[in-house]
Amino acid sequence: MQKESVKNEKLNLTKIQIAWLAGLFEGEASFTLDKRAKKRYAVSTAPPNVSVKIVLNDEDVIQTVANLLDKNVYLPKRLTIKNNQTYGCSIGDRNTLLYLLPRIYPYMGKRRKAQLDPCLKALNNWVIWFNSGGRSKMAKKRATGYIRAERIYR
Repeated sequence: MQKESVKNEKLNLTKIQIAWLAGLFEGEASFTLDKRAKKRYAVSTAPPNVSVKIVLNDEDVIQTVANLLDKNVYLPKRLTIKNNQTYGCSIGDRNTLLYLLPRIYPYMGKRRKAQLDPCLKALNNWVIWFNSGGRSKMAKKRATGYIRAERIYR
């Protein structure tokens, strides 16, 4: 697990807010790794992208999540079986995730911790990759034409 040394200028959550988010995310959120870039682009050396998504019927609850994490609420096109509108919030930026995930981790149950472990590992790998110049190395490969970036559609 990652140390809680990551600071986020926009976020300064209290322990109660973190515990509240953890409880909500424990029951309602999905934690995913997006590994498509490696399959799509020949020069991609980036670790997978991590994202957290939560969708509920309660607009006020989602608005609270969005306000706490400095995010927006979106409206999925799909309605519920009873034709009720749902409201969602997605967290995909690494700064927010690096701040949030280690802080909610201690509050999570065994099953959710197992889902969070690969996400935290991917975030840590991204920090190492980025700090070692991974993004500029990838750009140089593409610029030299040594490896041509091509989308692979399957």
